[in-house]
Amino acid sequence: MTARRIFSPLPLAAALMVVAVTGALGNWQLNRAHEKEARAERLQALAAQPPVVLSTAPLSQVVTDRTVRVTGRFDTARTVLLDNRPHGNGNDSRAGFLVLTPLRVTAPAGDAGAMQAVLVLRGWLPRDAQDRTRIAPFPTPEGEVSIEGTALAAVPRVYSLGQPASAEAGSKIRQNVDIAAYAAETGLALHPLVIEQRNDTGDGLARDWAPADLGADRHYGYAFQWFGLAALTVVLVVVLGWRRARRLAAGSTAP
Repeated sequence: MTARRIFSPLPLAAALMVVAVTGALGNWQLNRAHEKEARAERLQALAAQPPVVLSTAPLSQVVTDRTVRVTGRFDTARTVLLDNRPHGNGNDSRAGFLVLTPLRVTAPAGDAGAMQAVLVLRGWLPRDAQDRTRIAPFPTPEGEVSIEGTALAAVPRVYSLGQPASAEAGSKIRQNVDIAAYAAETGLALHPLVIEQRNDTGDGLARDWAPADLGADRHYGYAFQWFGLAALTVVLVVVLGWRRARRLAAGSTAP
C-alpha cells in the first residue's frame, strides 16, 4: 500500500503548510525571548561600568544602554507628555504619560561644545480618565540638577495611525517624538540619545521602568502554543492516515 493511497495530496499539503508556518512562528517567539534575555544580561554587565559623563562636546563613543550622567537645567517650557503609555512595572494597566523634558547641559569652563541639550525621560504620570488634557501637577526642579540614567538610542515609540511624529510639532501631548525632528522644531542642538532617568529629583514621577526581559515568559508561552499546534497537526495527519490505511486494508481483504 503506497503513501499516495494513504494520504490524500491536498489535505497532506495543507497540513505540511500548517506545520511549517506554526513552527516558524514558534521559532520567532523563541528568538524574541532570547533577544530580551540577552539585552537584560548586556544591561546588567554595562551597569557595572562607570557612568559616561555627558557635556556639551559631541560623544566620541556609542553609549546606548550605558549608564550616563549629566548636569544641567530643565527647559520646563518645552516639556512633552507622551500619551498612551502604561505604567512601566507591567502590573498597572492604567493609561498615563511619559514626561519628556530637554535638559540644557551645563558647559564646563572654557568648553565651547556644540551640543546644547539632551532629552530626559523623567518618569510616568497617570492620566485623568475623564479628560486627558487635565494634567496632574508635578514639580520640575529649578536650577542646576544632576541626572543619571540609561542612554537609549531613541524615544520609545507606540504604534500610531495617521500622521508622523513631526506632524505633532508644537503640541504638549503627543504620541511619539523623534529626536532629530524635535531638535529642528525647538532649535536645540540635542545629543542623539534620550536618558531614561533613574535617580530621584523630587518630582513625584514613577520611575520603575520595565526591565529589559519583561515579556520573555510570554514569548516562551506563545512559542509553546505554536509548537503544540504543529505537533497536534502531525499527530492528526498520522492518526487519519493510519485509519485510512486500515479501511483500505480491510476493503482489499474483503471477499
